[in-house]
Amino acid sequence: MYSLFASILSLPARGKATLHPGARVDAPATLTGLAATAMLPEMLFRLTFASLVCVSVWLTYRWTAHRFANAFQSSRRVDLPMQGIGRRLWRLVAEVLLQSRVIANRPIAGLLHAVVMWGFIAFGWVSMEHLWLGIVGLGNEPGPSWYRSFVASWAVVVTIGIAGLAFRRFVIRPKALGTPSLSSGVVAALIVILMATYLADWSGLFIHGSSGAAMVWWAHTLALLAFPPLIVRSKHLHLVLAPAAIFWRSDTTSRMRPLDLENEDLGMSTFNDLSFKDILDMNACVECGRCTDACPANRSGGTLSPKQVILQMQRGYRANGEQIAGTTQEVADSTAWVSEDDLMQCYACGACEQACPVGIEHVGAKILDMRRGLASNGSLSNERAVKLFGTMQRYPHNVWGLPGQVRTKFIADEQFPIFAKGMDVLFWLGCGNGYEPQGQKVASAMRKILDASGVSWGVLEQETCCGEPARRLGDETLFLMELSDKITDTFRSNGVRTVVTCCPHCTSMLDGDYRQLDEFQALDITVLHHTEFITQVMDRIPLSPKNMTAVYHDPCNLARGRNITTEPRKILRDCGATLSEAPEHGHGTMCCGAGGGQLFISDDKDTGAVSDRVNYRRLNDLLATSPEMVAVACPYCPIMLRDAAEARESDVPILDVAEVIADRLAHHGEVSP
Repeated sequence: MYSLFASILSLPARGKATLHPGARVDAPATLTGLAATAMLPEMLFRLTFASLVCVSVWLTYRWTAHRFANAFQSSRRVDLPMQGIGRRLWRLVAEVLLQSRVIANRPIAGLLHAVVMWGFIAFGWVSMEHLWLGIVGLGNEPGPSWYRSFVASWAVVVTIGIAGLAFRRFVIRPKALGTPSLSSGVVAALIVILMATYLADWSGLFIHGSSGAAMVWWAHTLALLAFPPLIVRSKHLHLVLAPAAIFWRSDTTSRMRPLDLENEDLGMSTFNDLSFKDILDMNACVECGRCTDACPANRSGGTLSPKQVILQMQRGYRANGEQIAGTTQEVADSTAWVSEDDLMQCYACGACEQACPVGIEHVGAKILDMRRGLASNGSLSNERAVKLFGTMQRYPHNVWGLPGQVRTKFIADEQFPIFAKGMDVLFWLGCGNGYEPQGQKVASAMRKILDASGVSWGVLEQETCCGEPARRLGDETLFLMELSDKITDTFRSNGVRTVVTCCPHCTSMLDGDYRQLDEFQALDITVLHHTEFITQVMDRIPLSPKNMTAVYHDPCNLARGRNITTEPRKILRDCGATLSEAPEHGHGTMCCGAGGGQLFISDDKDTGAVSDRVNYRRLNDLLATSPEMVAVACPYCPIMLRDAAEARESDVPILDVAEVIADRLAHHGEVSP
């Protein structure tokens, strides 16, 4: 038996034996002799190798089928957008091949991960070659020596990279990574084995054909064949699924999908409601915790963890996998795995999606969709949200529950022109600028800018709330059956072609959510945030610049939602401001705490330290730049920031970009902070 085992280990091959680079010149003797005289061991070698390959393939197939049970059932929503193929392909290059997001948020760990990934790409050819030589015989040509030397250098780099990542995970143990998993340790060990055995073979450490070389070959083979089933069984499936999740990620963060009320599609209530992209996201999660690190709710002491939302959905789906074989089989509510309390803490700011390196959509497709599921089946117990829905039903003109006369008096006092067919621009005030006192000051400043721009413009005599708070908090029926229909009819009857608004939330709704509605999309309306409009007409506006140091706070819906970061800064610089930047700015901005309906339902004053509140943390970051002014571009942000400023007794003015311009308009007087 020993001699038989030794014969198998000796790796017999057919034909002339060819040395790997660096092998000793006397190596062929043993290998050639075995190939010529030991046919039975050669057959056993091939049988053993083939059996191991079959086991690896079978386990991979079996565990893949179990993990994706019913993912392809006919009733499941596919929901894989295909618009902008070129843009999506470039995203693959930037985020997969170049690892841009992986490196951006955690440079050191990101670079270590990147070199491991690049090393595996380099190893792709030699891995296929290794398995191929196991089939055709090791005496065949192993490939170009220059390429094997190139891969050897990568083997050294990958070993260093995986050692650094293992040290971080098992020694440093950052909180975001959670409890070290056994699979992570096994994968790290397998990678080290692959690199070490490759280097041993490449360097000629053992005579080619000797039992030592044979053991190296078998160790490399076993490690290589262990990878596919292990990947499918663990979080390392992201190696395969991340490119697909990134490719099909929505272009807009926190995007909510349209519902089909006629077919009783009322949001995510059961695991039957998961789309194919949802299942793809759950299985692509690498459990890195970047999403939770970025989440303002979690950072301010809340229990919401976007990472755990995905993992809990994943566990629930697997636990109920056999129950969802039929298209009508009910399963446990999704919120049995994700608590309502966690769901209702979300600010819908998209920070988690921006931070995620594998294209997972946490907010609109999952968290907000589960809110809709709770609201539609009457399970939503959040009293403030339910009260808000009732208020908006009674007072559809605004989210504050104020009578419409408040806005009517304001536009009359300010002598706002009423919109008529043929005008260039409809100035949409929204709830924030039509009713809230500080927001009304911004609207007054915008009136001066519109007049100075030379366009014909007007406001509606009456407006209806765009429905953003209701939809983000889960009341899809209120949004679809009441608010959206009224606005669509109003725009159609008035012949509206261009809408300008100071509110990023209104902009996001009118230029995003409303375009999911066929009737609104048919109107072919251009929707602009006021910073976009001002940038377009800036050369027509007479300015008297004033020097001032300022810091600009990026609203989430503007920076992440519409990719608008340069326009407000250009406007401020044209007004004479010297800008500094908070640590979190641009696409990486930190939420003020108002989004996702939180402005109307959150009451964090009763819990946690004052310094932990989202708006307090954000204001502290902004004031740390020692500005003379904090500039904003949203009516909700200053509400939150002024609340924090009052507690801090800060006298730094917080002004909208429109107020800054109006203060510098020639012959238009000044705007009081």
